[in-house]
This record gives sequence, structure tokens and C-alpha cells, in this order.
Amino acid sequence: MNFFIKQIVRYACVTIVGMSVVGCDHDVASSESTKKPEPLSPREVVVYVSTDEAIARPILDAFMKESGIAVRARYDSENSKATALAAMLRTERDAPRADVFWSGECFASAQLGREGVIAPWRSLRSDRFPSSLQGESGWWHGFAPRMRVLVYDPRRITVDQLPRSMLDLAGASFGKGIAIADPRFGTTRGHIGAFASQMEWREVGSFKKWIDGFAANKPLILVGGNAAVVDAVIHEQVEFGLTDSDDVYAAVANGAVLAMVPLRQFSRGESGGGPMLIPNSVSLVAGSPHPVEANALMTFLLQSKVTQWLNASRSGNFLVPEVVALDVSNASTTVAESIAPPADLALMPSSVERIRIGTVEDPFQFDQLAVTSSIDESVDALRKACEFKGAN
Repeated sequence: MNFFIKQIVRYACVTIVGMSVVGCDHDVASSESTKKPEPLSPREVVVYVSTDEAIARPILDAFMKESGIAVRARYDSENSKATALAAMLRTERDAPRADVFWSGECFASAQLGREGVIAPWRSLRSDRFPSSLQGESGWWHGFAPRMRVLVYDPRRITVDQLPRSMLDLAGASFGKGIAIADPRFGTTRGHIGAFASQMEWREVGSFKKWIDGFAANKPLILVGGNAAVVDAVIHEQVEFGLTDSDDVYAAVANGAVLAMVPLRQFSRGESGGGPMLIPNSVSLVAGSPHPVEANALMTFLLQSKVTQWLNASRSGNFLVPEVVALDVSNASTTVAESIAPPADLALMPSSVERIRIGTVEDPFQFDQLAVTSSIDESVDALRKACEFKGAN
């Protein structure tokens, strides 16, 4: 075999390794030469992660074991989450260090895509995901969502005393009131942006009216993130809090007595106005230093087994039946069949199952483009109104 042809074959197989995470280089050594090929450089991928490290690390370790690709991960704190990592990606845009952005939400990724920091990426498999898990122009791809919920102490307040929707939060005062995380960051930021855009779509000026009523109830705005909101309920600073389902699960696992309910955005009967689901999302960084390895990691994270692991974990993320069904390959496999999670993944304790929410009725539907176009303005308006009205 001609030497140059051998080199071309060898290069093609190395490329296939990156794209399919299946090795082939050892199959192409020529019998005409006894000289061993020089070893390949170690392969790696750099990922910025805003999902909790205790949950994400075992999953990334499983990817390393399966693929042979080393992972260098950068995590961030509870209070800033995706927002801080997004800022870092912006500062590095001319000389990217990261290959993949794994976010616990999707809104920061969408904005980064519009700014050219995130590159379009396509997958035949993820193109069959529900529209709620597909970002504009392939800038993000969603999986394993969490729910925005209202958390409360069932010993102090009953379900019938709770607000029924986000609209109710701008109505009559609720005892000690409500806590929310600083809306400049994380899932609270995305939630407020999506809610505002849909209110304005229904009636121009309605979000301004809502924040005036909300601010009049003097909400407790906390810089410690969604976990701090749960703590405020535990310590009786407020009657209830707007937070994420996984933060409630974590507190109950640690012994707290709490309950939670899905909170609709709009009144019952308004189709598409139900509880808000916020997916994990994965994106390709523009100018990725390791694009082949980035493709392998993104493909791995979008497998249904990863969503099943997250569902089984203490984070309790939701299964999406349409996504799980894509991996049903034969008659002996069912959608409900689970795949054993990594041994060191923290699983949902049995003590938490009593408050677990398994299904979502009429999930909130919103326009992604409208949200990313107005999210900063909406968040700023809310913060200014709450400060002006004397919110804590």
C-alpha cells in the first residue's frame, strides 16, 4: 500500500473516532511495515457547566470512560450559574478556551448564539426533539428539564391558600409574602423574561401593571439563588418561594419539611399557560479548539440514557417521552426501561419521593425569539420596581 494512501486511511479513521466515539486506528496498520505508528496526542474536550457539579461530574466521568476523551470542566456557583459562565464565554470569544457549554437553562445560550459566541450545531437525532427542546438556529439543544414551582411549608400554609398562577402574585398580599432569586441570574431570569414576553403578547403594557402589583407585595429578592429561596421558606422569612423543583428536592433530602406545587403562568383554561419547564441545554462554542471531541460530548449528553440518569438523580429532572422513544431499538426495549446510572451519581432518596412531581399538565409555551430580545429589559424593569417599592 502506498505510504500516502495509508496516511489518508489513518486520518479518516481518527476522524471517525471523534465523530462516533468508536476506535478504529488499530485496524489500519499495514503488513508491509514493521514500524509502529507514532502515538496519537491525548484527546480532550473543555466544557463550561452551570448544572450542579455533584450531578454533572459523574455523567462527564461516564463519558470519559465510554469515549476515552478527557474532560476538563469548569463549574460555577449557585447564585450566578449560567450568567457568569456566559460572561466568561463572551470575554473569550476571540480566543475560545471552551468547546461546549452545558447550561442548566437555555436562555443564556440563546443570547450567546445571537451574539455569535455560540455556533449552530445540528444532529439528525436532536432535530426530532420536541420544539421546546430545540433552540433557534441550532444554538442550543435541550434535555432533562426542571420545573419552576411554588415551595411552602405544609405545616404553616395549605394548598388552597397558595396563589394559583403568576398573575396572582401581583394581587392581594400573602401574609409574609414571597421570595424569589435575583432575576438577573439563572432560571429566574429566564422565567421572568418568558412570562413578560407572553404577557406583552397578550396585552401591551400588561407586564408593567403586573410588576407594579408584584412589587407592592414587597417580595424578598435574594442574591443566593434558588437554594436561598428555599432556605427563606424553611426559616419562616416568607410564606412561600418561587424556585426550581430540584432545589426543593435537595432541601427535603436534607431533612426539611416542605411541599411544592406547579405554578401556572396564566389562569386555568388558557392553553399553553401552565407550569414552566426549563431544560438543560448543550451548545457548541464558536471557534471550539476541539470540535470533533465537542461533537462527541454533545451527542452523548443528548442520549436518552443521560436524561434517565438525571431523572433518577437527586435533581429529579423530567423525562420527555418523545426523546426517550427515539432510542427504542427493538421490541424487547420499552420507553420506561431505565439504564443503570453511574455508580457515584447521587440518586433521589426514597424520603423525597412523596413530594415528587411526575408529570406536567399544559406546560408553558412561549416564543424563544421574543424572550431573548426582551429578557434584559424585563428583568431590569422588575428589579427597579421592587427596589422603588421598598422590596427587601
